[in-house]
Amino acid sequence: MTDTIIKKILWTALTFSVLLSTQANAACMFWQDCDAYKTKYPIVLVHGVAGFDSILGIDYFYGVHSALKERGAEVYSPNLSAWEDAYVRGEQLVTYLEDLQAATGAEKFNLTGHSLGGPTARYAAGVRPDLVASVTTISGVNFGSEFADVARGLVPMGGNTEAFIAQALELMGKITDFLAGNPENPQDALDSVTFLTTAGAAEFNKKFPDGMPSSSCGQGAQEVNGVHYYSWGGNDAATNVFDISDAFLILTSTGISGNNDDGLVGQCSQHWGKVIGTDYSLNHLDAINHLFGIHHLFETDPVTLYENHAVRLKTAGL
Repeated sequence: MTDTIIKKILWTALTFSVLLSTQANAACMFWQDCDAYKTKYPIVLVHGVAGFDSILGIDYFYGVHSALKERGAEVYSPNLSAWEDAYVRGEQLVTYLEDLQAATGAEKFNLTGHSLGGPTARYAAGVRPDLVASVTTISGVNFGSEFADVARGLVPMGGNTEAFIAQALELMGKITDFLAGNPENPQDALDSVTFLTTAGAAEFNKKFPDGMPSSSCGQGAQEVNGVHYYSWGGNDAATNVFDISDAFLILTSTGISGNNDDGLVGQCSQHWGKVIGTDYSLNHLDAINHLFGIHHLFETDPVTLYENHAVRLKTAGL
């Protein structure tokens, strides 16, 4: 009798564990909303400069895809040129969205761009608003980066030093895109860095002003031409003593005036459309949950911001 009971208990436990393993997120079976992040339109995560979609199983937006998908979101990531400006990358993104639309049948997409991915997404919305439901810039270089200004000013234009640095960066970009599966992607480091300067951003903003704040460090229109605009970011270069990238961002932060920046982009430069917040204790890499999920121990988990935004988009009917 005892053996029979034990066998039944073991069989029940085995069946239950198999059932759990077949679920994208077992916890939501009981007390969570499995479709909490299921937006009307798919979410497309757009990487920044020197970035990629995924390499060797490591996502640029670390842990974000799985967290959103586990509760219903449809998430995609293009692999754009690692070193190019937002015009070239924007055209690549438009082509990607057209192909994705044909493959999935989705009418529009929610674009979420980090760093240079922000202007890249804004370009796509500007030239093809019919494909875009929303644009969210995260630590976006919407008004350029003072660090890029300093870096560009330190290197004499047209000289051997400039050519050497450009070739080195482009080689890195080729390796990155090769590992990400797109070795054919073009690379132009000089155009990329020039675009990231405040002058380069100002020129771009004249052509693509939708969502631009009406005042310094202010907010812009939340909806323009049917596209909704949002932004968020951080204002701390150093956030975790165990994150080796913090040392680099502390150094680059010295080239930015004031104390409110994420190590590469000033707080006010990150503003665009409806500003969700740019005072989070995040640096430029924390915003994509890198390196490998190391972030401020006592502040918001970066992944939570993406999850909250998915709910925001869903609530807005996007």
